[in-house]
Amino acid sequence: MTEEKKDKEDKEEEDDDVFPFIKGDNIDLVAGNSKWANLSCKWRNDPKVRHYARNIWPQTLEEVRKRFEPLPDKQMRDSIKFTIYHKQSKRPIGRIGFSRIDWVNRNANIFAIIGEPEYWGKGIAGEASKLMINYGFTELNLHKILSGVFTPNKRSLRAAEKLGFEKEGVLKEEMYVDGQYHDVHRFALFKRDWKKKDE
Repeated sequence: MTEEKKDKEDKEEEDDDVFPFIKGDNIDLVAGNSKWANLSCKWRNDPKVRHYARNIWPQTLEEVRKRFEPLPDKQMRDSIKFTIYHKQSKRPIGRIGFSRIDWVNRNANIFAIIGEPEYWGKGIAGEASKLMINYGFTELNLHKILSGVFTPNKRSLRAAEKLGFEKEGVLKEEMYVDGQYHDVHRFALFKRDWKKKDE
């Protein structure tokens, strides 16, 4: 068997394990797959990737694998996470989700990480965020989606505004990064405003 044929078969086999939960134009959002634990561990420990994600503790492969274990029956989720799967490249390239979900007050914090630097600056996080926001408001019935960005992360500050988030406040010197304290900008997007923007 030629190397090219083997690569093609490996790709086809991998596609059999990918079950899109939310479909996009360039990417799909898929449930996490334990076979991607090594990749997820790489992203969590990569100095460039974790810099703005603020993963300040090293994470072992065993710790990351535990994240793929199913929740006990009837346990309320306080987070929902997806793998960002690039359709053309046929590979996982990052993660997106909601954390700190408050099911009573109907709000959650959105986060996104593109783990493969060659996909930075290509609109992938924006597309994934739009899919996630739509899911949050139309399927989870959230009232408000929150986002926090600290000052040096200029790309994320621009992205939040582009997605329709409005600044609710600034937490002064809230985050310690690279030996300095930085402000954290708190953004929010309400379902009613999102619907108006979408009309």
